[in-house]
Amino acid sequence: MSAFNDLLAQGLCEPQQALDLFDSLEPVALDAMIGQWRGAGFHTNHPMDGLLETFNWYGKNFIDTETVHPLVCLDAQGNKFSVDPCRIPMSLAMTPAMPRNSFMGKVFQAGRALFSTTKPRARLRMTELRGKVSATMIYDHLPINDVFRKVDDNTLFGLMDMRGFTSPFFFVLYRA
Repeated sequence: MSAFNDLLAQGLCEPQQALDLFDSLEPVALDAMIGQWRGAGFHTNHPMDGLLETFNWYGKNFIDTETVHPLVCLDAQGNKFSVDPCRIPMSLAMTPAMPRNSFMGKVFQAGRALFSTTKPRARLRMTELRGKVSATMIYDHLPINDVFRKVDDNTLFGLMDMRGFTSPFFFVLYRA
């Protein structure tokens, strides 16, 4: 936990440091994932750093292994809503030209009806990555797997493995 807190406190770390930390953590069981989780960025100079925060990302909701809401955001009044990740133009969203500021957040909020869904858009399975079998959120319609490692009972370290990325995107989940 100390190494995790040290890197988190830095605010930015090298991708290899994040990978080393990920590798040092224990796997997560599927039943430990169930519930609502509040998300936070873990910055490594990845093209997605700051993107989720721009859209007022709340976190993830794991109802059961077949019913997962992978992107939960907050509206302007602080109400949670689930986002269908297929409705977000990922190639545009991950370009450096995509502003990560309050204006883009307001644009997203104004178009909330275009992005919202009540349907689950992911599920949970155990998969192997980097030598350990751990809980993994598999998106229904995107080539993305979020693999989780345990920091403690209420904190998870996530690694987004997406086809086409040269390095993974990292994030943190805190039990809500």
